[in-house]
Amino acid sequence: MPHDTLDDLLLRDAHIQTVKPMLWASLALAVAGLVGLLFKAMPLTIVGWIGSWLAGPTALSRLAPALGTSPLLKYPLFLGCAMPGLSLAAPVYGLLASRSLQQTAQQALRQHEARERRREREARVQPPPAAAASAAASDAASAAAAAPRSAVEALPVLRLVAAGIGDGAELQLRIKNPPPGMTVPADAELPPVRASHDVFGVGYHLDAGSHWVSVSRQEMKEAGLSLDQLHQRSLANLTKLVKGKPGLRVIGDPEQASYRGLLLDGDHEACLVLLDALWDQVLKPHTPNGAVVAIPSRDVLAFCDAHSKEGIAQLREAAARIKPDARGALSQQLLLRRQGRWELFKG
Repeated sequence: MPHDTLDDLLLRDAHIQTVKPMLWASLALAVAGLVGLLFKAMPLTIVGWIGSWLAGPTALSRLAPALGTSPLLKYPLFLGCAMPGLSLAAPVYGLLASRSLQQTAQQALRQHEARERRREREARVQPPPAAAASAAASDAASAAAAAPRSAVEALPVLRLVAAGIGDGAELQLRIKNPPPGMTVPADAELPPVRASHDVFGVGYHLDAGSHWVSVSRQEMKEAGLSLDQLHQRSLANLTKLVKGKPGLRVIGDPEQASYRGLLLDGDHEACLVLLDALWDQVLKPHTPNGAVVAIPSRDVLAFCDAHSKEGIAQLREAAARIKPDARGALSQQLLLRRQGRWELFKG
């Protein structure tokens, strides 16, 4: 299964898990209303009827983009929430459909991991045609085994935010102002950086325990990865991080602020702009008119709907609090997500 398809499944499943408590609450209220109706308990009937009328459509509207629910099914389910008995249909549909998608996502993830393990085993054990080839393969395997970590475990890191840099090409970065006492040779080979979405320069790094270490070109070659393959692998690893625990969390009270934030692990929040399915499906209910996003540093991502003037003003204020020379600073420029594309926000 292609990485983008697996990423899409995992992100949709992660979103569904956040809505499931509301589905169960809607089901409980619908059952309460039906029980009250059968036993002529009017207070219970009213509470269950009104509660399922409110909770059912809300949960279903949040689930529909992730489940791909057809309007021909979604709107009859909405109407059914207003009628005792029929109000069971929406939460039952949501729970069954989400369970099916979760099983599909887990199966796809297991298949993907099995393929990756098989490929790694095949890369380590290549039957050579001759003794000389066997010795060469043995030397190569020993060299690869000496590497402390593999580039296949890399995660993305944003190095640059600028308009018109293309997508897929390698960016040639240079250190203009090295720290005092640090000498950088003119022919120094810097870690690879790839252009993405015509806006982002993406690097790749590995967890060294107490700090992050950039993936070098040599490590990329030892893992048998091209730059595009390294990029796709890092996005797949980021998606696993989103899917894991505690996973991705949407924070912010809409009654107190007109924007929301995303929390992940304290290192890769800004990189979430690279996951298309997250913005085009999972977060779409929060930003029906497109998303305006602030990523002033690598551990901060805030967003609002593109039609929210108050939210955009609050994002500007939040981005301005992190100065360009701060640790991990990225950009004080806001971004606009519209029709599946990113661009610098000019509003």
